[in-house]
Amino acid sequence: MQTSNGINLLSGSGTTSILNTWSNPERVEVNEVGESIEMIYKQTSMLTYNVYPSPPPEVRVFKIVYSCVDGQWHKSEPIFGKIIPSQSEYFEFED
Repeated sequence: MQTSNGINLLSGSGTTSILNTWSNPERVEVNEVGESIEMIYKQTSMLTYNVYPSPPPEVRVFKIVYSCVDGQWHKSEPIFGKIIPSQSEYFEFED
């Protein structure tokens, strides 16, 4: 699964290494949509910045869609999305 997890580094010997810049994916939700299953994951950036105040780590979300066609499972490439903060409840009372 290619999830743009790293930075390609070329060493002096001509070999390429990948520096992983994201945490392991954490599954946060599973949805059944029609005849497919969506697995939704979150990842946190592991990069740190040498500034003060340091910005909070970046968090990204992506989903993988699994579907069965003609008896065979198909898996999508990661589909990146955006995180929409939840709305908090608000209470109002008359005195």
